[in-house]
Formats: sequence, C-alpha cells, structure tokens
Amino acid sequence: MEDFRPLLTADLAGWRMAGPGGFRWAAPGVLESFGGSGLFWFADAAFEDFVLKVEWRIQRPDDNSGVFIRCPPLQDSPGPAIERGYEIQIDDRGYDPKGKQLDSPLHLTSAIYRLAPASGHLSHPCGDWNEFIIRAKGDHLAVWLNGTPAAHLLPATREPRGHIALQNHHEGSAVQFRRLDVMAL
Repeated sequence: MEDFRPLLTADLAGWRMAGPGGFRWAAPGVLESFGGSGLFWFADAAFEDFVLKVEWRIQRPDDNSGVFIRCPPLQDSPGPAIERGYEIQIDDRGYDPKGKQLDSPLHLTSAIYRLAPASGHLSHPCGDWNEFIIRAKGDHLAVWLNGTPAAHLLPATREPRGHIALQNHHEGSAVQFRRLDVMAL
C-alpha cells in the first residue's frame, strides 16, 4: 500500500470549480465553502479503490456540504456528479428536501446521500472538527465518522472510478475542511 497523499495544498493545484460559489482559505490550512450550489473537484486525478480521510466542521446547525467521490469530470455544472457519483453528506439536521422533514437517515451527516442511511447522529458539536474515513473498494463503499461505522453501500452501482469533490451548498453555509488525504488500495 502507498502512503496517504494530501490533496489540499496551499496553491490548490489541480482543483477546479463547477457551478456557482466557491472555496477560500479561512486560515492557514483551513478551506471554507461559500455561495453555491457548486462542487470544487480535484481534476488532476481520478480514483477507483481508495481510502480518503477528511476533516471538516460546521459553524451553524444549518450548514450543509458533502464530500463527493467517483465523480465524472465536470464542466460548468455539478449535475453529472450528483447523478453519477456518490455524496457523503454533511448536514446535521438530516433535512430531506422532498419530504420537507428533518432527521432523515438518508440525508443525515455520513449518509451516502439518498443511497445508504447514516447509522445515527455521530457528529461533534458545531465548531468542533470531525473526521470522515471513506473507503471505496470495488462495489463496496463504507463511511466512518469520528471512528464509528456510519454508513455502507453494497453494491455501489454508479461510477466505479472518478474524481473527489467538495460541495459548497448554499449562500450563508460555510463548512470548513482541512486534511483531505487519499491512499490508493
């Protein structure tokens, strides 16, 4: 196995924006989303079987974001990633926009959005850092949140290989990320 490779570098080499809004440095080593709805995707490499470690935090209960994996290459719209990739959700309210309800397991932080439910509320309080470990191996996806198994999908039938992306969800939502490291399996 290889060592983990950091994808967030000071110059953000290899990253591209699809859709409105964006990401900016909030502090050294801390990337923050603004505006939206768009995706900041790592265009320099596609990944098939890997482990991804991501540290993130929200500032307010209604902050919303996601970590996308196995996304197709993007242009001006995040649509292809939403339709063909996988989103590991960051939304501690678990808001289901179609059902207009809170605490939906398919929309809660660590869920594989609309495909595999989160096992429960596992996030730390607003302002505290959290860690996802996301493992993609063949047709099996697994998510851990703060060291606890949180969601799994088998079989994963969408794209078997693709890019990694961070979501900026809506105006006023400012989710922060640090340490986005990937290791090929």
